[in-house]
Amino acid sequence: MIEKLSGPAQFPPRVCIAGMGGIGGLLAAHLNELTLDLSVVARGETLRVLRHEGLYCSNENTTSHHRLQADSRAPDTIQDLIILCGKYHQLSGLLDTVKHAIGPHTKIIPVVNGFPWWMAHPETQAILQPALDPEGTLSQLSRNTLCGCVAYTFAQVEAPGHIRVAGIPHFTLGDVEKGSGCAEDILNIFHENNSIFHRSEDIRRDLWAKLSLNVSTNPLSVMFEASLHELTTSPDAVKLALSSLNEMQNLGRAYGLSDLPPTEALMSKIVQGGRHPTSMLQDYRHNRPLELSAMGDAILLLARHYNVSMPVTETVLTLTRRKAAIKQNLSAAAAYKD
Repeated sequence: MIEKLSGPAQFPPRVCIAGMGGIGGLLAAHLNELTLDLSVVARGETLRVLRHEGLYCSNENTTSHHRLQADSRAPDTIQDLIILCGKYHQLSGLLDTVKHAIGPHTKIIPVVNGFPWWMAHPETQAILQPALDPEGTLSQLSRNTLCGCVAYTFAQVEAPGHIRVAGIPHFTLGDVEKGSGCAEDILNIFHENNSIFHRSEDIRRDLWAKLSLNVSTNPLSVMFEASLHELTTSPDAVKLALSSLNEMQNLGRAYGLSDLPPTEALMSKIVQGGRHPTSMLQDYRHNRPLELSAMGDAILLLARHYNVSMPVTETVLTLTRRKAAIKQNLSAAAAYKD
């Protein structure tokens, strides 16, 4: 059970970022420029570098350097805001590093890809829990202080403590519990020189649009070992992506969403994706686990519940999982042989 502590509000606001991968590093670099009591949670070599050398964040033109309060867990004070940045399967572990700093008014933003546990309708919660929240820890978070987030950004770790960013990051925030005011409270924390956080009128619709892009491109990028630009110049890949987008549109409507962006508009966003590797392709290249649970298994479970056929999406996901497993087995065999 997550302990709910109380603590006095203070200025500057206390903000903790748990997870210092690409997006966590990008957010740390941005928020470090604001008047905040900012801390970050990291581990291993990244933590060592952050403590001794600081964080470097580079874009096409400049490199900024940031000294951060870094540790393997959140500070022993109640935080005003906690941002969880990691792969979906890392969320429970990240939560363990910050749960002692969660008070009754602490706002929490999970910045992850995939179908979030909090979006499940009551009749699908039990069906989706094995894929989205197997330990049941995420569901214990208060919905009134939970903020949904859609991230449109490219950021990757070049080396521990060094993040490279392309383009202009865009984070859209919305209340998980309608009318809670959670997103507005967070935007008030960021009011000073905020250029990357924006308010969503319908976070579920916006999240589904991003999820549709992820589901239709991330596994494909692994199958083709290609960037979004390369996918959109391959007729075979374009055909598969369009089919998957249409399947996601059908599932979104069955789920109860309306006014979804048309497939053509979503495809246009994919075309604008550039030559950068998707997050799933980055994981594949580094032989890390792929985000196929929240970005794949949960989608297929929803499809079966709503009796929506998704043959292309299911086939691509199956082949992607198989390809990743073969690579891991080959890597393990090579390591053993050496």
